Amino acid sequence: MGEYRAHNWHCFGGLPRQPYAAIYTTLGCPYHCSFCCIQAPFKSGEKTAGLKQTTNSYRYWSPDTVIAEIDTLVTRYGVRNIKIADEMFVLNRKHVLGICDRIIERGYHLNIWAYARVDTVKDDMLDRLKRAGFNWLALGIEAANSRVRDDVDKGFDQDEMYRTVEKVRAAGINVIANYIFGLPGDDLRTMQETLDLALDLNCEFANFYCAMAYPGSPLYDQALRHGWPLPERWSGYSQHAVDTLPLPTKHLPAAEVLQFRDQAFLKYYRNPAYLDMVGRKFGPATVRHIAEMVSHKLVRQAAPIPA
Repeated sequence: MGEYRAHNWHCFGGLPRQPYAAIYTTLGCPYHCSFCCIQAPFKSGEKTAGLKQTTNSYRYWSPDTVIAEIDTLVTRYGVRNIKIADEMFVLNRKHVLGICDRIIERGYHLNIWAYARVDTVKDDMLDRLKRAGFNWLALGIEAANSRVRDDVDKGFDQDEMYRTVEKVRAAGINVIANYIFGLPGDDLRTMQETLDLALDLNCEFANFYCAMAYPGSPLYDQALRHGWPLPERWSGYSQHAVDTLPLPTKHLPAAEVLQFRDQAFLKYYRNPAYLDMVGRKFGPATVRHIAEMVSHKLVRQAAPIPA
């Protein structure tokens, strides 16, 4: 247990990153985003269970089972930092609030993060999530352009993005936003729209990804049908590898997507508005940490290294 440590952003503000643990409270995801491969391990079981091919199963551990695991982590290992590794934790109100209430009853002072969707975060959940120690929610914003989002079955509108980010932050919970460049419908204009959206939302942290046709995802099947180039080694699917090979789009080669992503990362984390917000929320030491983070340049075979 002593070998694990939390993500850097999970402990912004000087919190110690150890001890740390990740747990699951659910398996699967009922949504159908075409770039996601999370359902692949469950499809044979879904077929055996007699579910339709188009159905994505979503299964729960009971709140009592989950709190028993948290009890062990807290009392035996002194864990405070916890990742809820579920692909979609903030979804079922009864499940989410059942876990929150049990944590609150015990008076644990935890630092938890979990995944949510823009359209699954309900107002009556936020107060109890915060009281239970959920200090971060990860939201899949993905893309700014509605056409690009619809093309990968990510259906919500941009106004909802802003409303959700605003109400999560109003509850005292930080947001880590996930963005994807190079989805099939992307061009330079739509990728710039996504970067502009990220800069405008100015969330406490952001992940910038390139679209990948991960084996097991509908996007992978689409890539095979169309003969799109795919990585020859598993390392090529890693977002930060030297030989990473994202998908080309209908309009752009993979190298151009990758270069845009790497430059967008630097622009976001060097943005004065972002650094000012981080300084006010987490202090100057966190600002220095961000500067140190972006000082490390990724070496890429598929694209020039950005300045």
